[in-house]
Amino acid sequence: MSVIAPKFRLSYLVKGITDNIFWIIVLLTLIGIPAIQIVLIYIDFPVIDGEIWNPFRVFDAMTHPERALPLVKNFMQTDLFKIVAFPGFGFAALIAAGTIFVERKLLAKLQLRVGPFYCGKVEGILQLMSDGLKLISKEIIIPAKADKPLFWAAPVLFAATAAAFVALIPVAPGMVIADIDLGLLAVFAVIGFFPIITIVSAWSANSKFPFIGGIRALYQMVS
Repeated sequence: MSVIAPKFRLSYLVKGITDNIFWIIVLLTLIGIPAIQIVLIYIDFPVIDGEIWNPFRVFDAMTHPERALPLVKNFMQTDLFKIVAFPGFGFAALIAAGTIFVERKLLAKLQLRVGPFYCGKVEGILQLMSDGLKLISKEIIIPAKADKPLFWAAPVLFAATAAAFVALIPVAPGMVIADIDLGLLAVFAVIGFFPIITIVSAWSANSKFPFIGGIRALYQMVS
């Protein structure tokens, strides 16, 4: 049975956009401003016109972009910005989310389906965010006979290896987290950890079925 998208109504679109803007403002007020204040602690404030910029002048500069440019340029050179925003985890997560969303919409069109539609009101734009929240909120189930230290360490090792891989990718001159001289050798060395961690995670469950799945994933990586 095929799913037919509901009839488009401009009022629903406007209401959805208004609701999203409302919640964005609420989240920025409750989380964004405190986060900005925490970030400002790690910035070496520039001296402009003989006066050191403090957080109060920073917030004042938000209404005058020409005053904020020296501060923004100084912040973009810090390690915190490179790790968190660009070219670090924020940039990688944004590219991954956009790629997955476009892939799901294209596959839905090819298979005559709707695809992500309801979440976010505008073409299901918030579907990936809801999937991430659902994944985080899932119950953690550990098999009774599992090797618990390895079972807990496997996802951490996966995340750390992926982070190390992202840190080695230069996206622009001078914009790389880990600037080392090994080049592609370091990238291949990091990639080599993925099959090992896959086998360790499969073996840590102490069951033949996860181990068979781990061997299958290993063959896919090698091929």
